[in-house]
Amino acid sequence: MIGFHGYAQADPEYYAPLSGLTGAGRRFTPGGVPGGWTSTDQDIWTRWTADGVEVPDQGWKVHVSARLERADAVLGIVARACFAERVAFKHIAAETFFLVLHHKHGPRPQSGKFCAIYPPDEATARRLMERLTRDLAGEQGPYILSDRRFPGSGVVHYRYGAFRRRGGTRPDGTLASLVRDGHGRDVPDTRGVSFAPPAGITDPFAPEPPATPPGPVVINGYEILQAVQPSNSGGSYKARDTRTGRVVFIKEARAHNGLYWDRTTAAQRLRREYETLRELHRAVPGVCPEPLDHFTEWEHDFMVTEFVEGDSLHAWMARHAPLVQAGRGAAGHTAYHVECLTIVDRLDVLLGRIHRAGYRYGDLNPRNVMVTPEGARLVDFESCAPVAGPLVRMGAQGYAPPDSVPLTGPFTWDDYGLSAIALALVMPMHDVVSRSPGNLRWVRREAGRHAPVPGRLWRRATRFHDEHDPAPDKVLPSPDDLDERPRESLTRFAGHVRDGLLGMLSPDRPLPTVPHGFETNTLCVTYGLAGVLHALLVTGSHVPPELTGRFLARATAERDALPPGLHIGAAGVSWVLADLGLLGEAEDLLATAARHPALGDRAGTGTATLGEGWAGVGMAALRLHRGTGDQRHLDLAVRAADGIASLGDPRAALGAGNARGLLHGRSGIALFLHRLAARTGEERHLAHGLRLLHAELDLALELKDGALSFADDDTARRALPYLGTGSAGVALALTRYQAAVPGERIAAALPRVLADTAKTYCGVPGLYPGLAGLAFALADHAEITGDAACAHAALDAARGLVKYAVPDGHGVRFLGDGSLRFSAELWSGGAGVLLALHRVLHGASGHFLLDA
Repeated sequence: MIGFHGYAQADPEYYAPLSGLTGAGRRFTPGGVPGGWTSTDQDIWTRWTADGVEVPDQGWKVHVSARLERADAVLGIVARACFAERVAFKHIAAETFFLVLHHKHGPRPQSGKFCAIYPPDEATARRLMERLTRDLAGEQGPYILSDRRFPGSGVVHYRYGAFRRRGGTRPDGTLASLVRDGHGRDVPDTRGVSFAPPAGITDPFAPEPPATPPGPVVINGYEILQAVQPSNSGGSYKARDTRTGRVVFIKEARAHNGLYWDRTTAAQRLRREYETLRELHRAVPGVCPEPLDHFTEWEHDFMVTEFVEGDSLHAWMARHAPLVQAGRGAAGHTAYHVECLTIVDRLDVLLGRIHRAGYRYGDLNPRNVMVTPEGARLVDFESCAPVAGPLVRMGAQGYAPPDSVPLTGPFTWDDYGLSAIALALVMPMHDVVSRSPGNLRWVRREAGRHAPVPGRLWRRATRFHDEHDPAPDKVLPSPDDLDERPRESLTRFAGHVRDGLLGMLSPDRPLPTVPHGFETNTLCVTYGLAGVLHALLVTGSHVPPELTGRFLARATAERDALPPGLHIGAAGVSWVLADLGLLGEAEDLLATAARHPALGDRAGTGTATLGEGWAGVGMAALRLHRGTGDQRHLDLAVRAADGIASLGDPRAALGAGNARGLLHGRSGIALFLHRLAARTGEERHLAHGLRLLHAELDLALELKDGALSFADDDTARRALPYLGTGSAGVALALTRYQAAVPGERIAAALPRVLADTAKTYCGVPGLYPGLAGLAFALADHAEITGDAACAHAALDAARGLVKYAVPDGHGVRFLGDGSLRFSAELWSGGAGVLLALHRVLHGASGHFLLDA
C-alpha cells in the first residue's frame, strides 16, 4: 500500500496505480545480464528469472536496502550474486518509485526494501547473505522494520514469508497471503513493523536477541512516556528526563529513510531543525520550542525539545468548530469567530518575529500549531530555514501555495499558510477552492448562515483566491437560489452532477476511483463500476450501452476473483446485474458468492456483515427473490439469517475490533433481518435484529451536545456521523425498527443519533464517508416517519453538497477520498453524491441497496 500520495503521482486528475507513472526518473538496471535471464515489470518492481530457476511457495526471503545515491551500485552487486547462484530476485524499478516507498509519509512495513531475493532453500539463503555481506561491506541503508539484519551487514536483511501468493481473496476484497507455519498450518503472512516469523519457525541465521526487560523504555536518559506519532521518518514521543524530571518532547529520525522529494533524509532534516531551533531560540526566545538535546542512539538520531502542552489546532477545530456540531446557534458561531481571530492574530505575531529574525517558517498547518492556555504556539520547525537560503518546499496538502500562486516576496510561502489556516478555521475547503476559487461564495453563504464571518477573518482566508471567479456560475445554483428555490435549484444541480459523472466514464481510461478500489477491485458496488451503474439506474439516468457491455464482460471474466460481499464483491455485482434485467447472470453470480470460502463452510461462520459477509449475501438473495420469485433465493436468505443467529454474540463475525455501523457492525445485519422479516413475516428475525441494535446502542458515544455517535471499533474512539461507519448508517436501521416494532429504547435514542447527522459540512462530500450519506439518512428517516424537521435538515445537507462541486467541461466533479483527485465511484465520488441528491429530491425511488 502506497497511500493517497502514491496513487496521486501518475495522473493530475484521477488516482491511478503508481506503476502507470510516465517519467518515473532513472530506471535501475543491472549490468552484465547473463544469457537466459529475462526481466518483467511487476507493478513498481522489476523481476528477474531464468528457465530452471526454482521459486518455492515460501521460505527465508532476503531483502537488501540501499541509499538512493548508491542504488545502482548495490543493485549491480546483488544481481551478480543472484545470477551466479541462479536465484530469482526483484528490485524497485525506478527512482520515483524508490522515493515513494522511502518517503517520510511512506508505508512503514514496506519501507527500506530495494531488492527482494527468493532463495530456494535455507542453505542457499545463508550462502547468498554471507556473500552479499562481504560484497556490500561498508554499504549503509535503512533498517527494514519487518526483517532482521544479517549479522555483520548494514544492508542485508531477511524474514520468513510467502514467495508465491496463496489464499485467494479476503472478504474485504484484498488478496490474502498465506504461509505454512512450523506446525503445517496455514496462517496469514503478516508484514508488520517487527520481525515475527510464523509459529514454529526459528531463525537459523542469528541467535535470539535478549528479551526486552520489563519496565520503562529509557533512551540516553530519557524515559518514554507515550508515543505521539509513528511515521516512516521515525516517530515522536512524550518523555521524561530522568536526571531532572522534566517532561520533554523527543523526535526520532531513522537513518537513510524518511526521504522527501528533494532527496533529503529524515536524519539530515532533523539535524537542520535542531540547529535552526538553537539559532531561533537565541534570537527570539519563546517563538519556538526550546531545544534541549540532540544525540544518536544506535543508528537513529533524536532531538529533544520543550514539551508544549495543549491541543493541536487540528484537534481544537474538531472539538470547537460549530459546523461539525449541533445547536451552537448565532452566539456560539460568533464566539467561535472571535477565538479564530485571536489564533490568527497570535500566529501573525509569531511569524513576524520569525521573519524579522531572518527565517521563513515553511509549513504552517493545523497539526503544527498548538493551542495552549497561554495562546497559540508553533511546533515542528522541520521546514524552517533562513530567508537568505533556498526555499524549503515542504508543506501540508492545502497549506503550501500551488504553482499558480506567484512567490512575490520572501515570506509569501508563510503568508499563504496563514491564509490557509484562516480558511480552515472558517471551513476547511482548500482542495476544492484551489481548483475552483469561485466556490468561496457558497462557502461564505454556509459559514455565515448563523452569524456573519467577520470581514477581517474572511479577507485573510481568501487573500490568495478570487472568490469572484465566474466559472462556477454556469453550473452551480447561486447562493440566493439555494435559499429561495432549493428543490428547483438542486434538481438542476443534480443534472450537472450526472453530466460530470458520465463525462468521467471514458472507455479510454479505467473507472476513476479511490486508492482502495485499486487495492480491492474496481468492479464492485462500493469502489467500482457496479456502484456507478446502480446510481445511474436508480436515478433514472441514461446508461450508455458501452458501459453496460463493459460491466457484463467484466462480471463474467472476474467472477471467480471477486470476494462474496454486497458492497465489495459478487453479491453486489449480482444485484446490479438483476437491475439490468440480466437475471440468469445475476443468479449464477449470487450462487458463486454463497459458495465463497471467505464466508466459511456454512452460514454464520466467516463474516456476517452487510458490507462483506452473510448479511449482504442474504440481502442480495432477497433482491433476486423479488425479481424471480424463486424460493431458492429466499431459502438462502433464511439460511444466512439462521447461521448468524446461531453465533449468539456475533462479535467474532463482525469487522475487526468489534466494529460498529452499517457496513461492518451490528446495524447492517439488523437491516438485513428487517427486510427478511418483511418478506417472510417471521417475527423471530425482527427480534434478533432488535437485540443487535440494542447491543449497537450499548456502544454509542455521548457527545457534549447530547447527540449519540459511534466509533469505528473498540480501538479507534473517533465519533463518526457517517453512513458507512457512524450515526447515519445506524439511523437507517433504527428508523425501520422503530416503525416496525416501536420501543422505548429506540424511541429515546433515535433523535439523538439523528442529531449527530444534522450537519452541512464534512471533510468530503461522498456517500459513505461524507456529507452525501448524512443527507441520504436524514431523507430516509423523514420519508418513513413524516418528520418535517428531518426533511428540512436533509435539504440543508443536500444544499451543502454544492460547495464541493468543481465545474468541468461536462458538468461538475467531486474529489474522492483523500481529496487529491476526482472520483466517480459510489463510496466518495460523483455516483454517491448523485444517489443522495436523488434520495432527497425524489423519495423512495432513491433507495440504495435497501429495497430488497
